[in-house]
Amino acid sequence: MAGDKVAVFLDRDGTIIVDKNYIKSPDEVELLPSAREAIGMLRDFGCLLFLFSNQSGVARRLVTVGDVAACNGRMIELLGDRGEVFDEICMAYEEPSANPIWRKPSPKFIVTMVEKYNLFSKNCYMVGDKESDAMAGINAGINAVLIRKNSLVPALIDCEIAKNIAIFPSILEFSKRLTLGT
Repeated sequence: MAGDKVAVFLDRDGTIIVDKNYIKSPDEVELLPSAREAIGMLRDFGCLLFLFSNQSGVARRLVTVGDVAACNGRMIELLGDRGEVFDEICMAYEEPSANPIWRKPSPKFIVTMVEKYNLFSKNCYMVGDKESDAMAGINAGINAVLIRKNSLVPALIDCEIAKNIAIFPSILEFSKRLTLGT
């Protein structure tokens, strides 16, 4: 049944690949340690995977849509020959100062996918390394997960909201918890 499916919305920079600020070339794409293993675990577990990344460098004219697509292609190549890695991809090109429609913390992409795939919110996770990632999940009414080397929630997040954010040191640790219960 579709609603029982587990869905994971994944940020790109700082979650799957090393965050190098506005990468232009596929040669700059570098997977974070164990990202390949983590994505494989999630896929093997049967999760729907959605890539959801803010890429304001396009609006700022620092990179092109083609640059972003080429870097995504290289990331998918590095993740291995697993067929289609992501069920859907949303690259939000809006500037932070714009009135964002897709840019995180907007929940629009998540809400759209939850409806399209007939998912239960309790079975969905937004995983990323920044406050905007966690807030997109919270705003969409799904589970929010931060990938952080320390267990501190960003100071900008309200204490009441912070109680609802799970923190893991890596995407692999999150994947193990979700798929193996460890």
